[in-house]
Amino acid sequence: TIRDLPKVARYLHVPLQAGCDDVLKRMKRGYTVADYREMMDRIRQILPDCAVSSDFIVGFCGESEESFQASMESVREYRFKNSFIFKYSPRPGTKAYENFEDDIPDDVKKRRNNELLALQNQISQEDNQAFVGRRVEVLVEGPSKHAAKSTVPDLPGWHDGSGASENSSNEQLVELDAPAAAPRTEAIQLVGRTLCDRIVVFDGNPRLAGHLAEIEIHEALPTTLVGSIVTQHVQGDPLQLLPIVE
Repeated sequence: TIRDLPKVARYLHVPLQAGCDDVLKRMKRGYTVADYREMMDRIRQILPDCAVSSDFIVGFCGESEESFQASMESVREYRFKNSFIFKYSPRPGTKAYENFEDDIPDDVKKRRNNELLALQNQISQEDNQAFVGRRVEVLVEGPSKHAAKSTVPDLPGWHDGSGASENSSNEQLVELDAPAAAPRTEAIQLVGRTLCDRIVVFDGNPRLAGHLAEIEIHEALPTTLVGSIVTQHVQGDPLQLLPIVE
């Protein structure tokens, strides 16, 4: 099965958008809270080690305080790895713009956005703490954003995992103090991801980009795991796991 393939990450992004049926219906999502719960139960049963992230829109037309609290409760129930949280804004040409009044004040939208984000950060911090002291396999993406700014320009690309600029995500790479500019063969701050899509930063040789490395985790932040490389030995080439397309 696909579940058993080593090249398949233990990670799913499954937007919920809202935690109550009346808001989901106005959004025309096509599923109910019960449908989503049934799907999450199947995921936990079939892939118990799978990390799940989600999307939410707060302040959608007609969203009551009770409806918003239902979204908060959904985050508590499912303990998402991270969530991308957006404040609703009317967009011409959409069904919501044509059919519903934008009746939630901006200050209420902002408060709900901040409350949901704070809850998600708390849960992410708690769950990431379980990785401290463990060794994890990481696919190295390259220099972190901070390191890329302070090193020579021909280093491999970096990825910061951030969400939309005008909205909120709790998946944003924490930029740690990076070393001074160095040749490619010297250790710099690298970033990579675990099989369950946790972001990990550590110091290492930039030539590790694109390879798998074993990292020991010694600090957990809401959006980032901080560790040290156990060995500079490359443990495998992920490209060998990909199918050949002719």
